[in-house]
Amino acid sequence: MAKKARIVIIGAGMAGLTAANKLYKTSTDMFELSVVEGGSRIGGRINTSEFSSEKIEMGATWIHGIGGSPVYRIAKETGSLVSDEPWECMDSSIDKVKTFAEGGFEVEPSVVESVSGLFNALMELAQGKEISQSDSDLARFDGIYETATRVCSSSSVGSFLKSGFDAYWDSISNGGVGDGVKGYYGKWSRKSLQEAIFTMFSNTQRTYTSADDLSTLDFAAESEYQMFPGEEITIAKGYLSVIKHLASVLPQGVIQLNRKVRKIDWQSSNEDGHVKLHFSDGSVVFADHVIVTVSLGVLKAGIESDEELFSPPLPDFKSDAIKRLGYGVVNKLFVEMSQRHFPSLQLVFDREDSEFRFVKIPWWMRRTATISPIHSNSKVLLSWFAGKEALELEKLTDEEIIEGVTTTISCLTGKEVKKDAAKTLTNGSLNDGGEVMKITKVLKSKWGSDPLFRGSYSYVAVGSSGDDLDAMAEPLPKINKKVGQVNGHDHQAKVYELQIMFAGEATHRTHYSTTHGAYYSGLREANRLLKHYKCNF
Repeated sequence: MAKKARIVIIGAGMAGLTAANKLYKTSTDMFELSVVEGGSRIGGRINTSEFSSEKIEMGATWIHGIGGSPVYRIAKETGSLVSDEPWECMDSSIDKVKTFAEGGFEVEPSVVESVSGLFNALMELAQGKEISQSDSDLARFDGIYETATRVCSSSSVGSFLKSGFDAYWDSISNGGVGDGVKGYYGKWSRKSLQEAIFTMFSNTQRTYTSADDLSTLDFAAESEYQMFPGEEITIAKGYLSVIKHLASVLPQGVIQLNRKVRKIDWQSSNEDGHVKLHFSDGSVVFADHVIVTVSLGVLKAGIESDEELFSPPLPDFKSDAIKRLGYGVVNKLFVEMSQRHFPSLQLVFDREDSEFRFVKIPWWMRRTATISPIHSNSKVLLSWFAGKEALELEKLTDEEIIEGVTTTISCLTGKEVKKDAAKTLTNGSLNDGGEVMKITKVLKSKWGSDPLFRGSYSYVAVGSSGDDLDAMAEPLPKINKKVGQVNGHDHQAKVYELQIMFAGEATHRTHYSTTHGAYYSGLREANRLLKHYKCNF
């Protein structure tokens, strides 16, 4: 009997389990398959949990467009899109959103909508979409469309957005079309208020990309990123239901938990296998092929540490791509209220250099854009944090978080916090009644400090490009191999031996940062091996 090829997949997240699922279902007799996971659970950056008796997602949350998404297909086929139990579905309708600015006043919806239209149109331009003169808020203002298009060579998304806002402001301050803002709000000028609202939408965009600042987000790569059409939805029975479906075909023992890889010794001549895996418990495993699906954050740490993950070190083209690409932190904060029917809030903060800022509001709350119920009848509120604020959130105690959230909402809404209870806030205009609402407990994710992830997801940073994402996906090693003769001379080509292969969201050029990007990458590497062994798939 021919010896089975030994394949080890590092990581039991979306990419790793997709690859394992495909390999096992296609050719059960050809491979000896193992999935080694450093943690105590499967799912990776997918982690469905429970808070206040409701299903929530600590990590991946959305199916980004249902048209063509493989994640949507699996969730639908497995009946995971419907549940009798409450879950994090974010169904609060837009007309319930209240926008409060620092100083204690509610901003008129028309003011917010004007800036929202501008921001969304600019982002669509950045993403390479065509803006119709008939349906775009951007096109209503003379010169903005032309200016935004002219700066398309800008190096970052942040600088592009700033140019767009400046062009917009010039158009209305020089006798252009009015913006719907009447007079002043307290100490705010019309420009400062609109600029602060624009910044609020930029902060939401930070959580979409994981970039600490949009000035680090590469402009040219933004138009390569692809979206599925259709609505964005969450999974009623939890994202983990998709992961469990992928894992369900694998025999017991294929997935090995608490098996952390310490070193990957590749290009080994050992007769027992091409790759030698060293585990943190001292054990060693040999494999013909290894699919590495760890996060970009782990790879960054692995090539910068004194004890490098790879031996010998990765070739320059691979390590340079790892260094150049961006990888950020996004965390979620869940807050349980004592009562239901809390509205969705959008938070507008003053500039850092403003003398009118409330000093009581902690700095880590100041780039938080929203705090909203996870569904319309929930006591649980959700707020997103990115970058430095997300890392700071991980260090805070529950008491510090409660005090910070309470103070922030009170300062922005103008409703005084009860003196005898630091954890309470009066709802005033936030609800029709006059009862006191209390924050009873909180729960936060900690992706930045988790050594198995070291962050949340990747982005194309200024100085990198889509080519780096392609480089991430290339297997190792490349060798020169005779493939025939041309005019009597040997013809050689670069071929892959497939000792080490790479999958994960950071290896997909057009769908990075998403679960479906991770899915596609796992499928890609499984198919690469199946083709190598001339399997039908």
